[in-house]
Amino acid sequence: MFTSRAAEFYWAGKTDAFETALDRMCPAVLDLSKVMELATVRTGQFKEGISWKQEDLTHPKVQIASLEFFFWKITMEIEIVAKESATRVEQELKRTKENLMAFRENIKNDLASLKASSERVQTETLKMSKEYKQAADLLTSPQFVQAIENAERLATALTAIQKLNQTKINFAVFGND
Repeated sequence: MFTSRAAEFYWAGKTDAFETALDRMCPAVLDLSKVMELATVRTGQFKEGISWKQEDLTHPKVQIASLEFFFWKITMEIEIVAKESATRVEQELKRTKENLMAFRENIKNDLASLKASSERVQTETLKMSKEYKQAADLLTSPQFVQAIENAERLATALTAIQKLNQTKINFAVFGND
């Protein structure tokens, strides 16, 4: 990732450090330090501060150089912030794409699981429906109706046998002689 020191200062909100970093990046052609040094007035030993000669600072060449420097500085501010912004946007887009791809993979897995579950439920439902139909067909078949009628007759016969009192049955066997 491209991050200049000046851009770090800008993003951290350190305006003075950002301005100083920009001043240090100034090309030699636009450097005003020599002009400012020549225009500096040396004060006496008991006066504090710095002063400049007005005629040196208001000279047309100095004015043009100052405007060129400030124009360069403004364009550099824009360039640095634009490059850093573009870099940060690219990073966020990359991170967002990675998150989106991971989310997509999770969704694909979830959809595959849902599909498999749905297919299992559908298969079991079809199987149950088939077996239910077979059971219903069996219970309503003529053979089952016949079996129920036979069971009813058997139950009636067993009940009648149970109600019989003890009786003796005699058998006689006759031979053919």
